[in-house]
Amino acid sequence: MEWIETTGVSVDEAKERALDRLGVAEDDLEYQVLAEPTSAFFGLRRTDARLRARVRPVRPRSKEERRDRGNRRGQKHASDGTGGSRRGGPGGSRRNSNRDTGRGDNTKAESTTSRRSGEPGRSTQQRRDSKGGDSKDRSGRTVTKQTKKRDTSRTDGIDNQKSPAGAGKDGSGRSANQEGTEVKQMDLETQARVTEDFVRGLLEHMGLEARVVSSINEDRALVEAQGLNLGLAIGQRGDTVRAITQLARTMVQRMSDGDAEGSLIVDVGGYRERRRSFLTEFANTQAEEVLADGQSRALEPMNAADRKVVHDAVGEINGVTTQSEGLDMERHVVIDLESDE
Repeated sequence: MEWIETTGVSVDEAKERALDRLGVAEDDLEYQVLAEPTSAFFGLRRTDARLRARVRPVRPRSKEERRDRGNRRGQKHASDGTGGSRRGGPGGSRRNSNRDTGRGDNTKAESTTSRRSGEPGRSTQQRRDSKGGDSKDRSGRTVTKQTKKRDTSRTDGIDNQKSPAGAGKDGSGRSANQEGTEVKQMDLETQARVTEDFVRGLLEHMGLEARVVSSINEDRALVEAQGLNLGLAIGQRGDTVRAITQLARTMVQRMSDGDAEGSLIVDVGGYRERRRSFLTEFANTQAEEVLADGQSRALEPMNAADRKVVHDAVGEINGVTTQSEGLDMERHVVIDLESDE
């Protein structure tokens, strides 16, 4: 999903505009603040907040797909393992032999040139070591510049990135780093475990006592803090718990280099579920009244996540429809009779 840019008097207003343009809930929004709102000359001149946002990339894969992907990697490595990229492979021996022969011819020419120019004499092997030092790859093979480029791309590609057998061959640790990249493709279990530790430590610093647990449902991980007197971690209308969720997601995205499966939700004291139940019941009641008297109902302004709950709840009822109206902080849901068209 491409990034979009929005502005507003405040960061929250710019974020609401981004939510409306993308048509997603706040939990599914990824954004970066480009500029904070500023004012000067007693508020006579003001600079709006500016941010860039996009739909948070999610590409869940089932266990079967991940298993098939691993099998394909193993098969591909098995087919490549017999090629010239391995130091001890037959193809590699032939290529190294040809390259050494070519280097020998070049060395003779260089030796003759050096003798003509009066350069102090050195053995052929010394010249090969000194002049060919920059032309050796990490495995110690002598290669030409073109071959070095080709082998470097191969080393950085399939053989060392996907094959455990290639680890440690070049002595530079590249294979280990590539394997580390694969590990950073976080599954939901790892995300839940990391987020549990984060929420537990955060609540401790806030002076709150809670039991932090997690559960996984299909492509969604839920980390919940259970306990009493957790209002400080919930905030007004859930503002704080949503902020904690955003912090946890940012941490996971950085640890996984932006490649984390599924979605992650943090709840505190069961607030999200209570809020969802309340809004669903409230929306159903309002929809029934619209059906009874035919008059539309404009609900109070809500954030994008709450509006989505109302839209989903009313969407299950025949004869009524919903739409969002208003701008920025005044954005609200209107429930009306469904048109006959």
